Amino acid sequence: MRRWGIRSLRQRFVRPYLQCRAAGFTILEVCVVLFIVAVLFVVAVPPAAHLFDEEKLQAPIRELQAFARTARRNAMMEDRSYEVLLLNDSYVLRPVDNGKETEKKPITYGLPSDVTFAIKRLGDREFRKEADARWIFSANGLCEPITFLFQRGSDWIRCRADPLTATIENEESFIR
Repeated sequence: MRRWGIRSLRQRFVRPYLQCRAAGFTILEVCVVLFIVAVLFVVAVPPAAHLFDEEKLQAPIRELQAFARTARRNAMMEDRSYEVLLLNDSYVLRPVDNGKETEKKPITYGLPSDVTFAIKRLGDREFRKEADARWIFSANGLCEPITFLFQRGSDWIRCRADPLTATIENEESFIR
């Protein structure tokens, strides 16, 4: 008959238990990890929400930039003036002289309902909300320098259009 010693009992019963236990996590470890993830989520969500608010104001500015580039390119390629109509709720890109035969339809972009804008021309002292403003691009690609103020609630972005390149550059913004 074989005698069981303490060493053989440990090898037979305790080691397999320790090996099984080492393969998983305790409930305390899982709770600590979940707590850390929750704290990181609470810290990271407000800045992410701020980025979404800024994106809602940047989208109409990017569209206006695309309209300006298209108007400049078309004006130089076709050797005729183009205009971007700045309406209360949209932008419209079209040739200035409709007398020539054109098969192109005007390109339109509708502004989001909660975004408004005002413009300041070269001689103006303050921003004005004009119902139907025209931004002309001459046949040589030059345009009028205009400063835009886009608003959404209490957030706003002010940007300026370069008359030589028709690029729109952000000057200043306030987004909460």
